[in-house]
Amino acid sequence: MQTRIKEYRARLSMTQDDLAKKVSVRRETIVFLEQGKYNPSLRLAHDVAHTLHARIDDLFIFDDEPEEEGPEHRVVLID
Repeated sequence: MQTRIKEYRARLSMTQDDLAKKVSVRRETIVFLEQGKYNPSLRLAHDVAHTLHARIDDLFIFDDEPEEEGPEHRVVLID
């Protein structure tokens, strides 16, 4: 998994520590998120996205997701 958290955080002139405090995690968690070494819970992904004024899909890129096909090409079926 790759993330764009660092990029969005930089746009807001926010440090890793600032973001960690806002989403109630340790700075190390933000470090691991930015390095793609930690898969966050849905709640944490939501909180990070909300804090960075982004969508979850903007921040998290999964390695198995083709780049030319973004989330707008997905079909979700609900029974």
